[in-house]
Amino acid sequence: MSFSKDLAISSWFKFFDFIGNRKKLISLISVTALLIAISPLSCFAETEKPEKEVADTTDIWLNTVTSGSEEVVDEVVALYGKDGILWGTVSEQVRDNPAEIRDYFEYFAKLPELSVSSYKGCVRTYNENLAINIGYYTFTFRKDGETIEVPARYSFVYQKNGNNQWEIIEHHSSALPQAPEALHQVDAEQDTCENGLLVQR
Repeated sequence: MSFSKDLAISSWFKFFDFIGNRKKLISLISVTALLIAISPLSCFAETEKPEKEVADTTDIWLNTVTSGSEEVVDEVVALYGKDGILWGTVSEQVRDNPAEIRDYFEYFAKLPELSVSSYKGCVRTYNENLAINIGYYTFTFRKDGETIEVPARYSFVYQKNGNNQWEIIEHHSSALPQAPEALHQVDAEQDTCENGLLVQR
């Protein structure tokens, strides 16, 4: 009788051990499945983050240059690296030092009622410290009592500085030319941003 009782108790312990191990196995499988499911999202977030940072930095430039604030020139120039290069929208000259870049924005950033619209670009990062934003925008301002619109194309080249902040190291902006009739026009559907982050407002 004692032997049967001990055998029964032993069987119950084995049964509970089996149930416990099974629960642990199910929990392990569930956690593993969850990690597999969210890992692509995590990778996507990591790859998208620097592009979003660059897009935000461009937004800061757009908002700053059109702010009309008393400190607008200092604020815009601060977005360029010490070795930054600028070929401005209304300038025939390349400016390759802070003093020359400042001189440009002393004029451009103080144009009456300066605003920007039709902004659309494509941000691509090439490594953790280098990124490019290319696209187009339209500047509007007042001159001699008239409203002037300048549709332009641009390219911003960004690099991270010693403070881990994106800064402009090259910036080209020029009025869109009138295309010759003989030049084949590409399909508008090709105006996309493959392998990059499309930005617009």
